Amino acid sequence: NLETLARSGNQAAPPVCRRRFGAESTMAAGEQRSAAKISSSAATNSSGRPVTPFWKEKYERDARRYWDIFYKRHEDKFFKDRHYLDKEWGKYFEVQDGENMAILEVGCGAGNTIFPLLATYPDIFVHACDFSSRAVDLVKKHKDFRSDRVNAFACDITSEQLTEAVEPSSVDIVTMIFMLSAVAPDKMPLVLQNVRNILKHGGRVLFRDYAFGDLAQERLMSKGQQISENFYVRGDGTRAYYFSNEYLVDLFSKCGFTLEEICVHNKKVENRSLDLVMNRNWIQATFTLNPAGPLSPNNQHDHNTCEGKDDKLAVDMSQKKSESEEIDLSVDFSNMFGTSHYLNEVKLLVFLVFYLK
Repeated sequence: NLETLARSGNQAAPPVCRRRFGAESTMAAGEQRSAAKISSSAATNSSGRPVTPFWKEKYERDARRYWDIFYKRHEDKFFKDRHYLDKEWGKYFEVQDGENMAILEVGCGAGNTIFPLLATYPDIFVHACDFSSRAVDLVKKHKDFRSDRVNAFACDITSEQLTEAVEPSSVDIVTMIFMLSAVAPDKMPLVLQNVRNILKHGGRVLFRDYAFGDLAQERLMSKGQQISENFYVRGDGTRAYYFSNEYLVDLFSKCGFTLEEICVHNKKVENRSLDLVMNRNWIQATFTLNPAGPLSPNNQHDHNTCEGKDDKLAVDMSQKKSESEEIDLSVDFSNMFGTSHYLNEVKLLVFLVFYLK
């Protein structure tokens, strides 16, 4: 666990926190119950069998089609604009007069991250890629899109090289906001190797995604929608992985990144009209690219180089709290319960879930 990592580390400790919002005692108890339910279900398989190999392969093979359908259905109306990057990571976006900064948003969706960034920081240039060509089209149709400030392109980052659209070692910051969770766990190292190729030495990855023990994970587990450990398929065919601190740090460390900070956020979300209380967890981290190792002839880092890294981490278990944090799990009732986002349908499904439970 993180305490073991702390004891074994030999470098200055990056800040680690667990932020809670609202009634902390209630929240902590809710987290423990959610995690216990998930662990218990996984151990006993009482929630039903995992999806069959046929469906597992189909969800992987048709992943792009499911996301295209998602954006065809919801267009740019599903996710809210993310204005919290300035508050959470603003120090990294500051540039000196006359300098330019290059950002890559991996999994840009309809542009809910990049356009608030462009409005706040006039000196940055943004590369924006997404698995779904429909999402990229939405970015290009956005009222604030300018080709001299945004390079938007479709890319399957697990199999297509970012260097075909972005110069190698040219990007200062990569943002991965609720993106990596949509990738099968065995392909996550490929994503990070791809990102390494376009990051400058010392460049950063700003990461936010779903955390283990989230209520949505519990719901998916209870409905027998598990693909593999902590990896699930939603009702619309899109997938989600729920990260633990240990898994995330180990994943990035083995691919040549050093942890700067990591934090698990917890929020109790109440909807009084639906008499619904949800304990939501998400994980946020900052990683720095280590000095590059030898490159293979095609300018890719060898898979063995990525796998062979064994960075030791020291972590500080100090806690921080904030009451005003903006919540954004990039998933609302619709993804949690596998239905559309219209309120009447949500009310019906919530009733069925809790009444028939």
